[in-house]
Amino acid sequence: MDKDILQLFSISDPDIIISDYSELGNCKYITVEKKPCDTHTCPECGYNMRSKGIYTRRIKHSILQGIGNLIINLRQKKWHCPNCNHYERDSFGFVEPYKQTTTLMPYMIINELKDINMTATEVALRYNVSDTYVHNTFMRYVNLPRLPLTDIIAIDEVYLNFDHKNRYALVIMDFRTSQVLDILPNRNKDTLTSYFNSISKDERDAVKYIVSDMYNAYLNLPRSFFKNAISIVDSFHVIQWINNKINIYINTVKKKYQKENDELLEKENHENNRNYQTKKDSREVYILKNFKWVLLSNIDNIHYSFKRFRNNFLNQYLDTYQKENLFLSLDPNFKEIRELKEKYISFNNEYIGDPIHAEQALDSLIKEYSSSHLKMFREFSGLLKKYKYPILAAFTTITTVNIDGEVEMIRRISNGPMESFNNKPKDLKRNSNGVANFEYTRNRLLWATREAPSILAIPRDLKAIHKDGKIRGHYKKGIEKEH
Repeated sequence: MDKDILQLFSISDPDIIISDYSELGNCKYITVEKKPCDTHTCPECGYNMRSKGIYTRRIKHSILQGIGNLIINLRQKKWHCPNCNHYERDSFGFVEPYKQTTTLMPYMIINELKDINMTATEVALRYNVSDTYVHNTFMRYVNLPRLPLTDIIAIDEVYLNFDHKNRYALVIMDFRTSQVLDILPNRNKDTLTSYFNSISKDERDAVKYIVSDMYNAYLNLPRSFFKNAISIVDSFHVIQWINNKINIYINTVKKKYQKENDELLEKENHENNRNYQTKKDSREVYILKNFKWVLLSNIDNIHYSFKRFRNNFLNQYLDTYQKENLFLSLDPNFKEIRELKEKYISFNNEYIGDPIHAEQALDSLIKEYSSSHLKMFREFSGLLKKYKYPILAAFTTITTVNIDGEVEMIRRISNGPMESFNNKPKDLKRNSNGVANFEYTRNRLLWATREAPSILAIPRDLKAIHKDGKIRGHYKKGIEKEH
C-alpha cells in the first residue's frame, strides 16, 4: 500500500514508509519516515550511532498540481556518534537538506516558464510558493549560452528599458532557422565591440550577410568585425521610412482642417454667446483619421469592392472606391504621393532575386525622386542614395532544400523572422509590468523560443545569481529628542 501511494506521488525511495495519510479540503497530507533499523553506523568511524530524537519537516510536493496540494510531513531522526561526536540526520533522496520543497518542484516550475506569457507570480500561485522562489529557481537552473554565428544573421533592437543605460536590448538571430543566437543588454558601441571581439575570427569570417535596419552601428559591423560579410538593409524598414513621412504629411493636412474647425467654433461661440471648448470632428477630419490606409497601404493589399456599407458618421453608404476618392480629394498632393510611393513598392517586388538589374531601376527612382516638388521624396532620394548598396543587397535570395535535396522554398533575405520574434519581449514586459533583470529576461526569452534548450547539470548557488545592490546611505532612525 505504501509503495502504491509513493508511486502515485512520484516519490521513489525504497527505505521509507508512510506512517500517516489524511485529506483536508483540496490538500493531502502524508507522513513519511525511514524504515526502522537495528543499527545506524557512523560514516566517520564505523561506531554505532545513537538516536537523539525525531523532528518533523514540512515539505511541499508538486506532483498533484492541478488536482490539489500535497504536504509531506517528513520525520527525520537525528543521530549522534558517542565515539567521534559526529552528528547527522536521516537523508531522503527526494528532498535536499534545508529545502522546503521536493527535488521535483524546480523542474515543474522551469517547464511552466517555457510559456512566455506565464509570469513568475502566476507560477507561484499555481505551485503554492513565492514568486521570489520561482525567480531564483529559474535563475539557478537556466543559463543558456550563445549559439554559434551562422552565415546569415539578422540584428534588431527591442525596447525593454532595463535602466537608463540599457533601454534597447539587441537581438541576434539566425535567418535560416529563426533561432535566437543571443541577446545583448544594449546596442552601444562598447558593448558590440566587446561582444564580437570575444568571438573567434574564424567564426566571424564565416558570416556572409548581416540584415538590419539603417542604424549606422549595424551597417558598420562588416567593416569592423565581419570581413567577409555584406550589410543588408531590410526592405521593410525602407518602406516604413517613407510611410512615416507620408503619415506626418497626412497629419499636417488634418491639422489644417482642424484649425478651420477651431476658427468656426470660435465664430459660432461669438455669434451665439457660448463658450464651447470642443466641436465634433468635421467630415474632412474624420476621413483623414479613418481612411489614411488609402495612402499607407500598398494598392495590392487593398481589398477593392463595390459592396457598400453604411458609415454612420458620414451618414451615407460607401464602397472602397468611394472611400478612396473621398480621401484623395482632400489634398492636391495625395494622388502624386501615392503614385510615387507605389513606384517604389513595385520596384521592391519586381527585382527579388536580381540585385544586379535592380541597380539601374533604383538609380532611375533616385533621379525621379530628387526632382520631385515634394520634400519627403527629395529626402527619400537622399536616403536611397546613401544606403544604395545595402538596399540592393536586400534583393538577394537563398534556396532551402529538404533531406532529399529538393528545393522547398526560395526566400528573400530580410528581417521578417526578427519582426515576428520582437512581439515576445514586448509581451513578457507587458505581462510582467516591466522588466529590470537583464539576465533573467534574456534566459526567459531564450528558454521559451529555442529548440530543445537544456538546463544546468549543477544548479548555480544563490550567491551566484544575486547581484549586490547599492549601499544604503546615511539615514535617521527616528526623530532625536531634545534634551
